[in-house]
Order: sequence, then structure tokens, then C-alpha cells
Amino acid sequence: MEDEIYDARPFMARTITNDYVLNMEPEPTLSRFNSMDNKQQREESTEVDVCYPYEPQLLDQHPTIEVDVLNAYTKKDDEVVDPDTGSEHQMTARLNDLLENSEKPSIPRRYSRYGEIVKDPGELNKNIDRYTFYSADLGSLKTRSFKELLEMNSPEKDQVDKTVADLLIETSSWWIDILAPTNDEMRAISKIFRIHPLTTEDIQAQESREKCEIFQNYMFISFRSFNHDYHSQEYLDAVSFYIVVFKDGVLTFRFQDLPHPHNVRRRIHQLKDFIRVTPEWINYALIDNITDSFAPLIQHTELEVDSIDDLVLVLNGSEQNDMLRRIGSCRKTVMQLLRLLGPKADVVKSLIKRYEDKAKETQYNNMLLRESHSTTNGNGSLNDIYPEQDEVKVHHEVTLYLGDIQDHILTMLQNVSHYDLILGRAHRNYLGQISIELSQAGNTTNGVINRLTFFATIVVPLNLVGSLFGMNVHVPGQDQNDLVWFFWIVMGMVLYVVAMVAIGKRTGFL
Repeated sequence: MEDEIYDARPFMARTITNDYVLNMEPEPTLSRFNSMDNKQQREESTEVDVCYPYEPQLLDQHPTIEVDVLNAYTKKDDEVVDPDTGSEHQMTARLNDLLENSEKPSIPRRYSRYGEIVKDPGELNKNIDRYTFYSADLGSLKTRSFKELLEMNSPEKDQVDKTVADLLIETSSWWIDILAPTNDEMRAISKIFRIHPLTTEDIQAQESREKCEIFQNYMFISFRSFNHDYHSQEYLDAVSFYIVVFKDGVLTFRFQDLPHPHNVRRRIHQLKDFIRVTPEWINYALIDNITDSFAPLIQHTELEVDSIDDLVLVLNGSEQNDMLRRIGSCRKTVMQLLRLLGPKADVVKSLIKRYEDKAKETQYNNMLLRESHSTTNGNGSLNDIYPEQDEVKVHHEVTLYLGDIQDHILTMLQNVSHYDLILGRAHRNYLGQISIELSQAGNTTNGVINRLTFFATIVVPLNLVGSLFGMNVHVPGQDQNDLVWFFWIVMGMVLYVVAMVAIGKRTGFL
């Protein structure tokens, strides 16, 4: 029983449905040496991703694109099919585990349960240009579907016979901007560009958490913007923007119309003669444009906060009716800014660390090449000895740019936090002033009530005297025929009133 070795990976084979069947038959062992080799193979296989393992990349394989799948997709009319079902270049996990099949329309599309209100791609107008291919050297191309984009010819006159699919394979620093991809298009893109199913799931589910993840052949960044339509009810609502950075190009995904891709393309067009456009630089430009889009909103918020802080203790009466609404509206904007800007600093920090680690790795490889060159006494040029030296410079430059973005984000976060404190103080001042005014109105009412009470105290004795002399019984002065008694009674009442008013003045009741 000890000589029976059960090796799972060599016996895994695909079925017609692309599922895997595990052959549990024991492998015949020839010697203990073969057993040790199998044991070592199993130990090495444990280092591979268990859920979604990647096959090792071959030397002649394109670093970004699955060329066979791309050619099959451009020739196929309905969907992506694997040109070679037994090819080792394909990922062993099925994307159907995470992507709903178009043949099952009854299954609803799954979205993130922990994010914002997501947009259904089916509600978008399919007649608009949803796919944009851009290259600093070739220009831009726009079309309505991914398949049409791959079949379009190059905008350059010298390369008219080449399609976009050829340009993706032969060129670098390309950029494809994608608006609301369908399930079939997302499945095709994932297979062609070898995108991990977890990344595909995050994009299709419109995951709202901002993050930076490193995969085998690309880097995935989730960076949120906001709805820029001021007249919309969804103004300032968070909008997810996804960036997939490859070695040769960039893919961006979004499910709402945003101005950032157009702004970055215009910026590249203006600076392409002065800078070297790389996928890392495009990623920086997108993050920088999203970050800069918050600046006008923060400036407007600052003016509103200063106005509220100055007027909260000045306005009186009916002028204060609108102040509470202004404070509440401005504070809502500040809370939305804090929620949007909060995670961005950590994402940029992760990017900076990634590029620094990449630069250190490249420098280490160059050092090994230098030592190897010194031992062999080769006569090659510096570019031959250090082929990745330019990449180190690019990563260092992008790291500086990202550090500047991080400074901007931290500054905006500090300003927005300060605005929140000012609005909180203004709100307390407003409530305090309202409380003071209510107290003043209550004191005035109490003074009036005190005066009325004092006058009632004066009138009650007079009413008592008048009632006594008006009784239907025999009273003093009733038998007199003159008015002496009447005048003495009236004079006594007047003297009483004067005395009581004088006492009220001295005691503060009047």
C-alpha cells in the first residue's frame, strides 16, 4: 500500500463539457526514486493556485494576449471557443463558474451586495460607441461592440491592412476603454487577455471597494469616481472605474458615462511629443484625472462652508429659515466626499509600493546580469547588458507622479475633514442661537404675564369693594341724599390704585 502513489494532477483530463475528471487509479511505481520524484512534483504543485491555477508561460507566448483565442474569436460568429481544447495555455478553471451563460436567460446577473446602486448594462443604449481603442502613435477608433473593434482597420495610412487585433499583438502602449460590457463580451475579453475569474467577477458585479490587486500578468485597480451630472438626482453618487494594467496595454471598464477617458486621451495627445506613453503612465493619468475631478467640488464646498460660518450668527428672524437647509445640504456633500476620498490614499500607497518593489526586482536582475557579464568578459553594449534599465526609470518616474497624487488626496481629505468640523460648529452655533432666541421670547412672554397678573391683583380688591356696596341690603350711606359717600369711595379706590402702582414700580413688577 505504501508503494501506491496517487497523483492528482497528471490524471486530470478535460471532458466534453470542459469539466475535469480525476483518475484515482494508482500509478505503478518502478522504484523508490520514482516515488521521491512524484512526491517532489506534488510538493511543487501545492504552490499553484488551488482554485484557479495558471499554467506556466512559455517563451514564445505573448505576455498579454492569448493569440489563438483572439484569432478564433475574430473568425467565429457567435462566441469564443478554444482553438485547442487540450492546450496547456488555457486556465484550468471555467469562467462559467462566475459568468452567467447567455444560454440561460432566466438566471439574473449577479451584482455586489455591499456596494452602491449598480447600473444594469442591458439598460444602456447599444447604438452608442461603447468600445474605444486608443494609441498615442495610431490615434483612436470607436465602435459599438468588441468584435467590431477587433475587425476594424488601423487608422494609420501605412498600416491600413492591419486590424486592431493585429495591433494588439504587434504594438504596445495601447488602451481599450469599455463601457458596460455584456456577459458574452466579458467572457471573450477574459479569455483573450487571460483575466483571472476573480477580476472578472469584481467587474461584472460592479464591486465598489477600492483596491489594488496583483495577478500573474496584470495589475487590477478599482478606483471610484462620482456622477458629474449636476442636474441629475444621482449627482455625486459613487461610480466604479476599473483599470487592468498589462505589460503592453491597459483595459478600462465602466458602467456609466464618465469624462475621465476623454480627458486622458486629450492629455496624451497634447503631451505625446514630450513624454513616453506607457501602460503605467496611462494608469497614472487616469487616477490623476479622477483625483483632480474632486478639486472643483471641494472649492465650491469651501466657499459654501465659509459663507455658512460667517452668516450663522448674523442672520435674524426669517433670514434664518434657509440656514438649516444649507447646513444639511453642505454637510451631506462633505460626507459623500469623505466616503469617496477615504480609501483612495491606501490604493495609491499600494500602487507606489508595487512599483518600488518592481524597480528593486529589476535592479537586482540587472546586478545579476552585470556580474554575469563581468565573469564572461562580454563586449555587449549597455542596452544589451541592462535591457530593463528603461523600465526602472519609468517605474521611478511613475512613482514620483503617484506620490504627488497621494499628497493631493491627503490634502483634500484634511480640507474636507476641516470643513466637517466647521459645519459641525456652525450647526451647534445655529442651534445655540435658536435656543437663545426662544429663551428671549419666553422671557418677554413671562414679563407680559407678570404685568397682567399684577393688574389683576389691583382690580380684584376694587371689584370686591364695588360688589359690597352694590348688594341688595342696607349699606352705609344708603339713607343720604347727597353724593359724599360715592366720592369718598371712588377716591379711596384711586388712592389704592396709585399706591399699588407705586409698590409695583419699586418691586419690579411694572
